[in-house]
Amino acid sequence: MNVPKWVISAIDKIHRGFLWKGRKDVKGGHCLVAWDKVTRPLDLGGLGIPNLIYKSWALQAKWLWLIKTDPNRPWSGLDLPVQSQVRKLVASSMYTNVANGKNTLFWRDRWINGCSIAELAPEVISKVDKKVASTRTVDQALEGMLWVRDIKPTLSLVGIQQYLTLWDTLGEIVLTLQEDHHVWRFKSSGLFSSRSCYKVLFLGSITFEPWKRLWKSWAPPKCKTFLWLAMQNKCWTADRLQKRGLPHPEACPLCDQEQETVQHLMTGCVFARQFWHSILSPFGMGHLTPGPEDTNFADWWGLVTIQVHRSKRKGVNSAIILGAWCLWLHRNRVIFDGDLPTIGKVHRSFIDELSLWVLAGAKHLGSLGLAAALGAAGPT
Repeated sequence: MNVPKWVISAIDKIHRGFLWKGRKDVKGGHCLVAWDKVTRPLDLGGLGIPNLIYKSWALQAKWLWLIKTDPNRPWSGLDLPVQSQVRKLVASSMYTNVANGKNTLFWRDRWINGCSIAELAPEVISKVDKKVASTRTVDQALEGMLWVRDIKPTLSLVGIQQYLTLWDTLGEIVLTLQEDHHVWRFKSSGLFSSRSCYKVLFLGSITFEPWKRLWKSWAPPKCKTFLWLAMQNKCWTADRLQKRGLPHPEACPLCDQEQETVQHLMTGCVFARQFWHSILSPFGMGHLTPGPEDTNFADWWGLVTIQVHRSKRKGVNSAIILGAWCLWLHRNRVIFDGDLPTIGKVHRSFIDELSLWVLAGAKHLGSLGLAAALGAAGPT
């Protein structure tokens, strides 16, 4: 049955509170990213938390699929509580290779070269009673040309032209004794799955390009989540604080040159560039240090990944996540604890944390030999 909207809203409220605050209730100011974006898949910029409305639609779509492919179900023939948009989704996502025509709707289903009569002759189907259109099967309609009698005799000139074209097309249809074969368009096997249907509901969304580098690399979840927020400019840096009329530093606390944004903090800041150079140069990657033209962290990270050998990419990705996390922590110590921005401190913090990550299971990071190389080289 259809879940009431208030139930879904109540569950989502609990989800939001747990995600952003670790509590049942949360205020709007704590929610850094809109919930509809949070519930997108990882590759579309979300956190992969299920969208409950879309999940319910995907499960309703499964009922419609089973009615077609397994009509012997005990509930087959009942008036199922399926929403109209779900019926439209299934109708547009499924086509039929008709055989005996016993389980295919003549007027509604897409069975003529992957198209429905509604697409081939919209003027004609508009003159057919809706109840008849929703029950007439192909074998019934073709038996004695019964479909002709379904049409009310008030066709316009355009309707007559469509009718004649439809007549010629149907004259080529030959039914057999085999069962009709229904195909789900969005899966290579042609078989429906609720998972593939759920993904269909996100068609047209913009892909989040760095998602594999972020979520497929070894790093603690809190570090990945921070970087996910940073790449969407959702961290509480000076630019966001200023927009909301909140107290904020006038210049970047690390370089004291430009206004602080999270992109500046990660790549554009002179301090950040010195830090990246100090951890990249000891193992021959100093040329990948962000330059003045690198103003977007995700773009710079992508360029680094391309230039690194495939066997080292996972380790380098983990190192970059760790580097960004150390920069953020150092920035917070400068602002909230009164520390001075020092390359040596953040470099030392990076080495210490790196060793812990390797011990915790970051084998690709450990294979780079960063700890030994950086410990011997020291900050530059």
